[in-house]
Amino acid sequence: MTAEQRKISLINWITNLQDEDVLEQIEGIQKSSLDELPDAIVKLLEIANSEPEESLTVHTSVRDILK
Repeated sequence: MTAEQRKISLINWITNLQDEDVLEQIEGIQKSSLDELPDAIVKLLEIANSEPEESLTVHTSVRDILK
């Protein structure tokens, strides 16, 4: 199975997941992976995370934003 196929399989599994404990464990893995990102990206993600919900941009395509 390719990496792309494995990711799709994991996304499908997470989408159907109902166990809150498992979701918290996955979130822990996600947060720990931030240590591997460059500081500039981590800071950008932290800024985006601190923005109020009403000021977020809803989009489906980066190309639409960059037009």
